[in-house]
Amino acid sequence: MDLARTIANTLSDLGVKRIYGIIGTSIVDFIDALYDYRQIRYISCRHEQVSSSMADAEGRLTGFPGVAVAHASPGTLNSAISVANAYKDGSPMVLIAGSVRRALKGKNSMLEANQFGVMKAITMGCFRIEEPRKAIETIEKAFSIAINECGPVYVEIPEDLWQEACEYSKPKLKISKAFARDEEVERAVEIIKRSSRPLIVAGYGLNSPEGSKALIELVNKTGIPVVTTGNGRGAISEEHELCFGRVGFGGGSFHADKALKNSDCVICLGCQLSDITTYSYRMMPKGEIIAVTLDKEAGGKINYSLISYSDAVDFTKRIAKKLDYKVDKSWIEEIISWKANWDGFLDQLCEMKYEGFANPNLFFKKLNEKLSNAVVCAGQGMHVLYAQNYLKAKKPRSYLAATNHGAMGFGFPAGMTAKLLGYESIAVLGDGEFMMTIQDLETAVREKIAVKVVVVNDNSYRVLYFRQKFQKEGRIYGTLHSNPDFAKLAEIFGAEGFRVEKDSEIDEGIKIMLESDKPFVLDLVISPDSFAPINTEALS
Repeated sequence: MDLARTIANTLSDLGVKRIYGIIGTSIVDFIDALYDYRQIRYISCRHEQVSSSMADAEGRLTGFPGVAVAHASPGTLNSAISVANAYKDGSPMVLIAGSVRRALKGKNSMLEANQFGVMKAITMGCFRIEEPRKAIETIEKAFSIAINECGPVYVEIPEDLWQEACEYSKPKLKISKAFARDEEVERAVEIIKRSSRPLIVAGYGLNSPEGSKALIELVNKTGIPVVTTGNGRGAISEEHELCFGRVGFGGGSFHADKALKNSDCVICLGCQLSDITTYSYRMMPKGEIIAVTLDKEAGGKINYSLISYSDAVDFTKRIAKKLDYKVDKSWIEEIISWKANWDGFLDQLCEMKYEGFANPNLFFKKLNEKLSNAVVCAGQGMHVLYAQNYLKAKKPRSYLAATNHGAMGFGFPAGMTAKLLGYESIAVLGDGEFMMTIQDLETAVREKIAVKVVVVNDNSYRVLYFRQKFQKEGRIYGTLHSNPDFAKLAEIFGAEGFRVEKDSEIDEGIKIMLESDKPFVLDLVISPDSFAPINTEALS
């Protein structure tokens, strides 16, 4: 068979079920090969940021690399934001990209830029196939690295290589986990045992069914309280009595932040303390710090008592078996008192009235009461504060966001992928973010992906609007804009929509949205001056 069909066959044998992409001349032969491999569903998108974010989201939800395909240079560079999201958040994905013909390489040809160099800086592995006999081996390496090192991998294929003959052999993945040494586990146990105010910070490395089970066993045995990173939400149900929610910048609660700051022993499982969790390293715990992470770049800013570059699930199971310890209940009671203050603050925000607008806090509180098993997807912006604080993550991997890169545009594609994988899916977007990916409503309609989209529509880039208002003496410039009626626009695309402009319309809007069996856009119209649940004490 030719190289195009060899790679399609390889992907099929590896278990790939979906490929997301946009066709182009440098990959048209590969798309033609996929015509014969219908066991792989090809999702044709309208922008490469969307197709690559959909692949990223599949990796986050399944733990197995999502796959995107992109045209040479312009298509590949359009994918870069999404690949960087996966790189910063530790999500396994593989991007296969076309490039100019081998004879044109290095001649500043049309469709040529240093796409390989760009991708090398934001991936765990970067490969270029120059001869067909290396193809299967390269794809094997790409998937193995994406799985073992938890991140994106890039594979580049020249346009003239696709139709060359290639022998086929069944691919084999090389899966290996890095396990902690016994002395690391023993040392962690000793550090925890001499603490009186320990705190677990659960990250993405524990955010799986197996990791969640191990974490809950440890928490129930010891009584140690838990907070999560943004990517760790769902590692333990946020309804568990010892889960105190999200910590850090961009959605951390008052009590979670206070617990981190006042702990005498922070145990990071599947993560490390970053600029996000510590508000740019300004909110540092006073005691000892343990980190169990696969991120080899961790440790630069923090003086860890112990850092183990190992599998967090295995580590958690082992300390649960060895740790004979019960936390002092006064520590839990202190955190609960802080939580009561935060819960009261959230209730107050829900009671506020905005003339001519809906209250977004009240909307999301009511939405949470109606959701049972949804995956919530978000990008970046002030709107994520509502999803972080009102929509409870009850199961592993039930909240996805572009946490560590801070990029807008991830939420809608991620929501589509979650729905494709069989989950009830809610994408929470700001109006600015939605306008960056709105063209792919056509994809959702064409592919019959019944994702639910809530657009928090404040006609602004609100984070920057607030900064201009309060830090720049009200010099508002470039942050206010106008929008279409997103509900009507959804209907033009062939989706369904509903517009909520006041509190009395909230219940009806939620009901209609959740009962719809089509792609749905709820346009939640709010004031740009609406208050969002943010821990101002940590920001000061």
